Amino acid sequence: MNLTDHELRVLRLVSQGRSHQEIADELTMTAKGVTPTVNRAIRKLGARNAPHAVHLAYQAGILRRERHGDHAGFAAHVRRGEDPWACTQGCPEGERAYRAERRQQRKEAA
Repeated sequence: MNLTDHELRVLRLVSQGRSHQEIADELTMTAKGVTPTVNRAIRKLGARNAPHAVHLAYQAGILRRERHGDHAGFAAHVRRGEDPWACTQGCPEGERAYRAERRQQRKEAA
């Protein structure tokens, strides 16, 4: 069950609901090249289809959700229209900004 780095990148994008064309565009490959890569990952994981492969990869710890350790930092990215999954190290400045904004809202409401 040793997936290559390329197979992992493709599987992670599949797990995000990306189409084969979107995956191809992001990884600078052809859409026709995505299918065999996904199929190899499916075969190596012993899955029935791509969603099952993603599920098995999460269960095995091969893929994992990468997000803030705190809800507030995650929510701050969402409120600013940013991709909350892009920040994998946590985001102290996002957390501070979110909390300051919430404090201000509470003051104004009081």
